[in-house]
Amino acid sequence: MKKYTVPMLCIIISLAVIGHHSYRASGQSMYMYPNLPAPIGKEPILITSAGQTVEGGIVHKLSQQLHLEAEYRPRALATDLYEYQTLVIVTGYSYNGMLHKKKKFKQEQERIRKLMNEAEADRVPVIIFDLDLQYRDYEETWTILEHTIPYSDYFIGKRHDETPEKLLELIREHKVKSTFVNEIEDMKTPFNSVFR
Repeated sequence: MKKYTVPMLCIIISLAVIGHHSYRASGQSMYMYPNLPAPIGKEPILITSAGQTVEGGIVHKLSQQLHLEAEYRPRALATDLYEYQTLVIVTGYSYNGMLHKKKKFKQEQERIRKLMNEAEADRVPVIIFDLDLQYRDYEETWTILEHTIPYSDYFIGKRHDETPEKLLELIREHKVKSTFVNEIEDMKTPFNSVFR
């Protein structure tokens, strides 16, 4: 019996270490997926910007490469949503973008709030894209994220050297499925998984 004691003790310790590591890892990536396991959206798709960054055009280009039926309207209103079955919001505040559109940030916030309310009322899936939080780390960008993530069904973001804990907390708090990728081109896989 004594000859089995040491191997059994080693096995028990190993299982405890593996179990502890798995528990910690699952807590950190509870809602993270390489892509969605099943589609949640339908075409046609409305793509808009929240904060008037130019990255909305990049997401529209990705949709074209995936042959998705999508339209890009940087200043889309809640009343435009009736034509579409999925809403894609590209987040990020751009001072120059707002200046060019002759809009104040409060007006942009109100536009996005109405879009979110309309999407929720019509049960339209909301997909959030973040392409450049590392470079658009402004108070306004965080305000946009705080107002859009609670309504979203899926978050696709670009991985940075260190993803802000505040963003991960928002995603966890609202139980939003999320995928982070290394390059913008890699966003095509999770984006495609929303529809196919």
